[in-house]
Amino acid sequence: MRRTILIFILTFSYLSTFAQEVDLLRLGYDLPAIQSKQKGMAVSPDGQLIVFLYEDKTVKVFDVSIGRFIKKFKASYEGLFDVQLSSSQQLILVEGKIVRVVDLKTESEIAQYPLEAEATKTVYSGKHNLIAVGQKEGYVAVIDLKAKKQIFETQYKKHHVSALALHPDGKKILVGVMSFLKSNNPLKQYDLTTGKEISESPGGTFTMAVYDETGDHLIISGLNFLGTKSIVQMWDANTYKLVKSLESEFFIATITANGGVYANNKLLALTASRSFNVYDANSGSAVFTTKSDKWKFSGYPGMGVGSFNIFPLDKENETFFLNASGNNINQIYDAKSNSIIAYFYSDSNDDYAVVSKDGRVDGTADALAKVFWTTRLTLQRTTLESSMEKGFTPRLFNAVLNEESTSLASFDVDDAVAKVPVLAIKSINAKPYSENTAVTASQKNSTVTVEVESNPDEVTELRLYQNAKLMKSLPGTGATTYTFDLSLSTSFGEENFFYVNAGSKNGIDAEKAKFTITYKGATEEKPTLYLITIGINKYKNPKYNLNYAEADANGVENSIKQSSSGIFKAIVPYNIRNEKAVKSNILAALDDVKKKSLEQDMLLVYYAGHGVMAGESAADKEFYIVPTDVTQLYGKEEMLKTKAIAASSLKDYAESINAQKQVFILDACQSAGALETVTERGAAEEKAIAQLARSTGTFWITSTGSNQFASEFEKLGHGIFTYALIEGISGKADTNSDKKLTVRELSTYIENKVPELSEQLKGTAQYPSGYSFGNDFPLVVYK
Repeated sequence: MRRTILIFILTFSYLSTFAQEVDLLRLGYDLPAIQSKQKGMAVSPDGQLIVFLYEDKTVKVFDVSIGRFIKKFKASYEGLFDVQLSSSQQLILVEGKIVRVVDLKTESEIAQYPLEAEATKTVYSGKHNLIAVGQKEGYVAVIDLKAKKQIFETQYKKHHVSALALHPDGKKILVGVMSFLKSNNPLKQYDLTTGKEISESPGGTFTMAVYDETGDHLIISGLNFLGTKSIVQMWDANTYKLVKSLESEFFIATITANGGVYANNKLLALTASRSFNVYDANSGSAVFTTKSDKWKFSGYPGMGVGSFNIFPLDKENETFFLNASGNNINQIYDAKSNSIIAYFYSDSNDDYAVVSKDGRVDGTADALAKVFWTTRLTLQRTTLESSMEKGFTPRLFNAVLNEESTSLASFDVDDAVAKVPVLAIKSINAKPYSENTAVTASQKNSTVTVEVESNPDEVTELRLYQNAKLMKSLPGTGATTYTFDLSLSTSFGEENFFYVNAGSKNGIDAEKAKFTITYKGATEEKPTLYLITIGINKYKNPKYNLNYAEADANGVENSIKQSSSGIFKAIVPYNIRNEKAVKSNILAALDDVKKKSLEQDMLLVYYAGHGVMAGESAADKEFYIVPTDVTQLYGKEEMLKTKAIAASSLKDYAESINAQKQVFILDACQSAGALETVTERGAAEEKAIAQLARSTGTFWITSTGSNQFASEFEKLGHGIFTYALIEGISGKADTNSDKKLTVRELSTYIENKVPELSEQLKGTAQYPSGYSFGNDFPLVVYK
């Protein structure tokens, strides 16, 4: 009890000192769910590239301008201490007693610089391309990366370098050191050209030193003379005299700022406990904190040691990228609104998620299922995936950087979750069910009863998924129990994985109620592939004609037939081209598959033609694929409703078709006659298709926002997207060489290959999208 009271008192003392904005959004993930821990990240000086490094030696590069990862490779590094990224796309790795430089373009190491001792502090100047490394025993080295040589070295003989600052003029460096036991040591300034000491400050215990933009002022952090309280102060950089205190002296030394950046009269700093604090020089007070409760005090031998980087994302120094959590979740701080406006989760595989302050989300299916909000009152978890219907926003990273940050309202997790229904599996085949119940069945047909334990009146729809594919949905009636009929299968083996979720009135889905039934019945016969290919070159309105949609559809059909015959009993093709590609013919093909297909079968739909977002209002907008007899893409919603095929119709077919393995590939492009709408349509179309994939549990691979150029066909024989698709099916997408091509492997190959080809042929990278909320499965088995 005494320990509890003490912690409470200390915490209260710390928090009550901050009369300012506090970051309230609680995000987390389970450690076993990730592939590798993030070890470091850095932002280029122009704010355009962010590089992430992980424990498994993976390096990933994120392009801020397009909001996508553009490169992933393996690098060699051990004991990574810090990472920086130069304007010439050189990756600077500080590891123990060495500095390595890796060229991002060639993915190869181009230089090494040995250090005298282990690194304890680093600082990088993007303007002058200088990296300074403070080390144990007081060694300091400065490397000029442009000149490719070390230009300065000194030793300030103490236990380790604890504070380090390069002057904005690139000609001087300031060094602070820490003794093994408490003692007050002055900051010393050195001339980088002559190597001589220029000046020194009064003695102190310093954990951070940062110059302002002009170099006229110095912001320091450390401990007071007695070593009992932390301080943050602004000094005159020439006289070392106190100008202003930026923080009340805290009784707790563990929240001392260890690194940061000063811009626009604000100090942004990270503490030893990874708390992120913002201090306003005008008011002389702290104005923001993430309120870290991870108290850490390593004693004097560890004070000031570590990498505590905060990177600007814009020239105005208004938005910054940082990691205040010490894990795979990074933050974007906006100085204008004085708040964390977004969070960025990434893993060393292809997973990432972006979460905005107001609760919008973007990212890969797996990441959205791994990362969760946690309520403060009950610690109840709600995955990001649950808000797909309400808050999914493609290209969210770019959106939060470009929109008016002061208008963003904070997402109240507790309030939102309080109204979300809670589901539980009550019984299977009339027998009570609990999480540890093992269920086995020999009969193909079963039943499950689902109980709505709370908020039954909030349910809009209950959905049953089998092996991740939507099988049935029931409208919400306010009842507390619902019953589904099940049809078991061996499509993915004996184990049938089910879950039930529920839509709610506030747009956030209930968490999944999961169960598994092991089916011991008869093994099904070999599956049939139902292959629908649609290609439209000629539209009734000739201004919408396309160059090679027909050739693309023919190429995909032939490639699938040649490569996939080994795993299917039969391939049933539906070839729909040009004037035959009207709504009635396309739906007739889907109706035929609906009538004939069994659970073990596969449906693959390929569409090459126009795609459009349309609706009388933003709330009514829906994605349509456009048959040949649609004569106007925009402004005539009634024509689209009559002659085009809406996403909601495709959803109904995906649910009602028995085949549990479904893939939809859309090369929904734009011709020159519709190019003016590409930018506006892109994000909305991505959102519609992603929500469709998630709601049905099916695979969707799209060329979102692409356009047609005859030069592509002349060089490749196909459009870029379909060329990559066919190349992947032929075997190049089987990256693990196991003689099986899965849908996810194909999607990943297309997402990587299309940007490369489009940049070569058009000078601008085109980025397709893959949405894979279903179970992975093989599409091709090679001999």
